[in-house]
Amino acid sequence: MMRDTHKAAEAELAGGRLFIAALPTPDVVSVEGSVFGGPNHVARAKEALPILAAGLLDAGTTKKRKDAFRGALSDRAAELSFFADGDRTYFSGRCFPEDLPFLLHAASESLTLAAFPEAEVRAAKARAAGNIREERSDTRAAAERALLNLLYDDAHVNHPGSLDAFERSVRSVRRPELLAFRKMLGTGGLVLSITGDLVPEEARAAADAAFKRLKRGTEAGVPKIRNRKMPNADVKLIPMRDKANVDVFLGATLGITTADPLFHPSFVLAEMLGGSVTSHLMQTIRERDGLSYGVYARLGGFEDGADGCLKVWATFSPERYEESLAKLRAEVREFFVNGLTEEALARKHEELAGSYLVSLSTSRGLARALHRIGTEGRELDYLYALPDIIRAVSLADIRQAADLVPLSRLSLAASGTFPKK
Repeated sequence: MMRDTHKAAEAELAGGRLFIAALPTPDVVSVEGSVFGGPNHVARAKEALPILAAGLLDAGTTKKRKDAFRGALSDRAAELSFFADGDRTYFSGRCFPEDLPFLLHAASESLTLAAFPEAEVRAAKARAAGNIREERSDTRAAAERALLNLLYDDAHVNHPGSLDAFERSVRSVRRPELLAFRKMLGTGGLVLSITGDLVPEEARAAADAAFKRLKRGTEAGVPKIRNRKMPNADVKLIPMRDKANVDVFLGATLGITTADPLFHPSFVLAEMLGGSVTSHLMQTIRERDGLSYGVYARLGGFEDGADGCLKVWATFSPERYEESLAKLRAEVREFFVNGLTEEALARKHEELAGSYLVSLSTSRGLARALHRIGTEGRELDYLYALPDIIRAVSLADIRQAADLVPLSRLSLAASGTFPKK
């Protein structure tokens, strides 16, 4: 049925993958795309370079000054944004159907002809410095960064390093380096999805016209080295004065990638533990005990073929921090010991399948799903097969996935105002 509803199709585009799907969403077309060239492709000391470059791709090109470039988008009520992460530089946009050729050409022009004016570079570095200052006082961001540093060895792509090192990286960026990085961007690794109120043949022609003449740029992602650091129940506490909460992360690496047979069972397991208001942690820590307004469990770090982890987050009041942390640990263990039941799994099957299908009903949701299929190297049929894949996860599969989680060796990172001993 979904094939008839979405009519998604795949075609080759400049050596990459193009996905097109018409949807009954009047006057809206969504675009999600990416190419190789990201923080993983530069030295760790230069990790800020691709991030700043992506933020400046729409700040003027060799053909148009910033005001003219952004003004042309604004005049058409079109949106276009860029960011860099992992192996890729990403772009995302929305427009009226008649403006799709314009939007795709704007994305192509930005990727290949961004000018990086000196004044814009200075402004971008100042904004980044401001964001760093904010992150220094953000308890949740500090705790999550600390957890990833505990979980991964310092050569791993998921090891974020220190905020001080990132700040030095931002300060070191110069315009010639940005121009050199721009040359890394082309059609290498191109994945483009276009969805919404469109005629497929016209959308494909617009994509061809915008991207087929670009240079290849970066040809491949960075080979991923598996994490060498073993789970070890490490603890990192980051005190911050006068905070109204303590943010806590518990976690462990799982040693698998999205290509592993246990990836989908691990995803379902994490959702059962803390994925929604019906999950174990939300029903106990929040609803029953009233210890937190926010608690969840998620998989993370699986982008670009890396081996990922399980993260459990909660935020607690400083006065009840120790009690709350003890309860969180106890409920995580309780879930793994007694919470893996057929009944709980059946409920999560339908919840996950239903929410996924709902997400495909919007042009942006469908575009993101198709783009993710492309970057993960999956076949187009995965779009339609995922609900059945989720429903096919058995309790035996869930228990195998649970065996990947070292309950007695979960690392802990927490940040905030801790109670005085």
